[in-house]
Amino acid sequence: MDREKLNRFHIALMVFNTQNGIVLFTLPRLTARYFGTNGWLMLIPMFLFVTLNIMLISAVYRMGRGKSVFDILGASVPRFILIPLYVVLWALFSMIGCLVIRQYALIYQMLIFPTTSDMVLKMFVDVLVFLYVVKGIYTMSKANVIFSLLLLIQIPLAFFFIREFDLARLTPFLFQEGTDMIEGFIRLYGAYMGYELCLFLFPYAENNKRWLKYIHLGNGITMFVFWLVAFLAYGFFGHKTLTHSSFPILNLFAYLRFPFIERIQYFLFSLYLFSVLHTGGMYYWSSQAVMTQIFRRISWKLVVFLSMAATIAVGMIPRSLIEVESWFRYLTIAQLSFSLGFPLLLILLLLLQRRFKKHA
Repeated sequence: MDREKLNRFHIALMVFNTQNGIVLFTLPRLTARYFGTNGWLMLIPMFLFVTLNIMLISAVYRMGRGKSVFDILGASVPRFILIPLYVVLWALFSMIGCLVIRQYALIYQMLIFPTTSDMVLKMFVDVLVFLYVVKGIYTMSKANVIFSLLLLIQIPLAFFFIREFDLARLTPFLFQEGTDMIEGFIRLYGAYMGYELCLFLFPYAENNKRWLKYIHLGNGITMFVFWLVAFLAYGFFGHKTLTHSSFPILNLFAYLRFPFIERIQYFLFSLYLFSVLHTGGMYYWSSQAVMTQIFRRISWKLVVFLSMAATIAVGMIPRSLIEVESWFRYLTIAQLSFSLGFPLLLILLLLLQRRFKKHA
């Protein structure tokens, strides 16, 4: 029987939910701090940069005619070179997945359970992520539809802030009073990160090129959500206030008042557990996809467990949010290098393979 293929729309939502996460709660502060006035406009160039990168990924799929990235590498690169490369990628993906969970646990502890150990909260989320990943990529894609809808239904809440929105707070100036645009570019890329994992979905997608457009769709949904949140925050607080606010969106949600629930900002933040589950799950799933190329006789579920166990000890080293963000910065640079360099490497190998076939 033919293996089930991932639904195109499910892929779009997987891209969206992998990119979208708790970075949304700090995004207005990042843009205000590094880009200054009307820093939210930098979301557009970053979106275009990611779009060009997705086009590189699409080129790999078209040139390789749907072949797995591991088949492309294995056809041209010796195994003694591939093994160190796979180990590095495994460590990179596993650590990003670990820190995504660690960051959420630290914030959750600070806001809601200050007397509970952050490692206890992290271990709880780790168990959920493990149970999510071992269901397989097809079940993950279907469950993520529910997760994504739980996040997207929050968009109408934007209408509650229109009365307090003031265009004067946006100011007519562009990118003034920012601190470091290069650093801002790195931090902002960290918000869009996750789309590059589609490289490992080639064998699971439909045997045509149409599904590639849905990667762009997922990235477009992310762009819309990011733009809406940042634009509202600038018009509600102003860029100077945003630079001094740790979690501007939580402060924004705090203005909401409903008769049936108190402190709705904590409830809405709790819903982002589903985004953390999917984001962490996708990185751990990708890490096992790489590592099983080395240990092919070991069950992939066992690889997931060992990957999570190996990163738990490392994840205990950063004890504060500032340290976690500092680690994220270096991992973002590494992931940026991967998202650009890996597709270019695959394209080069495909060109060489095509040339050797002509001369054969």
